[in-house]
Amino acid sequence: MKKITIELNDETYKQISEITELENLINRHRDKNRNDNYTTEEFVVGCIVDKVEQIKHFNKVNPFIKNNAQPKVKNRFKEIAKNKNIYIKDVADQLDMQPPNISKIFNNVSQPRLELFIKIWIVLGSPPLSQCIYFEE
Repeated sequence: MKKITIELNDETYKQISEITELENLINRHRDKNRNDNYTTEEFVVGCIVDKVEQIKHFNKVNPFIKNNAQPKVKNRFKEIAKNKNIYIKDVADQLDMQPPNISKIFNNVSQPRLELFIKIWIVLGSPPLSQCIYFEE
């Protein structure tokens, strides 16, 4: 294992510390059984690891690397919601929509416009985008 030391100005460190505290609170709020108390340093490492994973995932699914084919963009909202015990009706209620419309999106019968995609993404807890979409050729 390698060690990296970084220097941050006081304001940046303060902002990251506040975000870390907020993430700990959000995690405990979402799941009362969690006892998260990540340090600022652990949060920074986690952010870096997450970014590296996003980059690696994008390289795997980037449709422009292999050929000029136009892949279909699909979502994993149904799987994400299931893992978080969020029901289609809950999402529909929060977005003031009908459950069948959300069901079509969750089952990839249709894809939402960007604005609706972002709203659903927020309702699902803003998971990494690399977990939310994939390409089907």
